[in-house]
Amino acid sequence: MEYEVSIVIPVYNGENKLRNSIESLLKQTYKKFEIVVINDGSKDATQDILNEYASKHTNINVYTQQNSGVSIARNKGIELAKGRYICFLDADDSYEERYVELMLNKIKSKKKKICYCGYKLVTPELTKNKKTRFVDKDLLKYYVLGKVSIHTSCWIIEKNFLVSNSIKFAEGVSWGEDFEFFCHVIAHTNEIVYVDDYLTNYRLGFDNDQLSAFSIDKIKKDVESINRLLSNDIFQANTIKNKLLNYRLPALITYRLLLAFDNNIDPLIIKQYYEQFRNYLKPVSLSNGMRSLKLIVCKLLLHFKLLKYNKV
Repeated sequence: MEYEVSIVIPVYNGENKLRNSIESLLKQTYKKFEIVVINDGSKDATQDILNEYASKHTNINVYTQQNSGVSIARNKGIELAKGRYICFLDADDSYEERYVELMLNKIKSKKKKICYCGYKLVTPELTKNKKTRFVDKDLLKYYVLGKVSIHTSCWIIEKNFLVSNSIKFAEGVSWGEDFEFFCHVIAHTNEIVYVDDYLTNYRLGFDNDQLSAFSIDKIKKDVESINRLLSNDIFQANTIKNKLLNYRLPALITYRLLLAFDNNIDPLIIKQYYEQFRNYLKPVSLSNGMRSLKLIVCKLLLHFKLLKYNKV
């Protein structure tokens, strides 16, 4: 059977969440798709669960590799995908029943390279739409500024577009790889369309979420991620470069340092990170409206907190 869509799922130790993701795919109203699961060296019952599903459904293809990280797993999924279009789904997230149908219809009918939608934020307390703008012009600018919220599970992309432009997830990277990847996707084409709906579910705050723990060290990874983008000529245009350096990076650093206080991280450690990266906090731009004003206020709050602890 030929498939129009390949859904790539990387998974590591997903025995407690994988079934929910796969079941959401089996309930799709559109059926002509394959599921490409990359088992990234799981040590729990993940492989047994995958074997069970693969034995019952011919469109589920499982590839098992030594633990190599989510980027290598996703890149392997892109390589193995047989469909004309590729979607991504993390093992703890899920699709609404009409996700594939609506996304595929839109990207085909408009003859575009990429299509995106909105997502729902699912926590143990509630489920709500993650409010976002839907734009097809200047998407990179809005994406960098955070005015367009698009999760990894919210895209459908023409595979040949990825291959011909050598767009891959940054390997050996454990933080920010999805943001980098989709920045490259957006930067390489104006053929963009969207489905004005919230069609995927992003789980956050559950006990078995492996990425839910706070880590102040992710500041270093944010800086590395932005610098990797800026090392590519395609992101040297003044408008994008300025937005990365004068808004996104200062915001990432400021908000994580404030979260460090909320998570009772030793103020001495917070001070060390502040001193190490304070040069990135100097630029102040009002180009992002109320978000810029909020950032300025939060930078003042951070400085006040550090002064309070006599660390500045």
